[in-house]
Amino acid sequence: MEILVIALVAFLASSLTLFSGFGLGTLLMPVIALFFPLDTAIAISAVVHLANNLFKLGLLGLKADFQVVIRFGVPAILAAVAGAWLLGWLAQMTPLLEYNLAGREISVMPVKVVVGLLIILFVIWS
Repeated sequence: MEILVIALVAFLASSLTLFSGFGLGTLLMPVIALFFPLDTAIAISAVVHLANNLFKLGLLGLKADFQVVIRFGVPAILAAVAGAWLLGWLAQMTPLLEYNLAGREISVMPVKVVVGLLIILFVIWS
């Protein structure tokens, strides 16, 4: 059932971003994070991004202005590498807070705080 929900949301979000050009991560990541650990959800979201971008490249690539692609693409690739490094660094940090709630031990991890703040920022910005 989880796979069906994620596939449906990925398809709908990818369809919307074909026209808007952004928002796939903002829409898809929270849904995936409901079913998988956060670092796994980010990796799954990255795979969907890659597949969506390859699809858009095949569909629209010949009509692209390559100077614009280079001006946005090179910084995007560098930022993606820096973001992956930052994600790995944040995932290894110790919890900011730990507490028990309804018999469950809950940890507030720095990576969850940062990703949550980024999603809120992107939603407000969008």
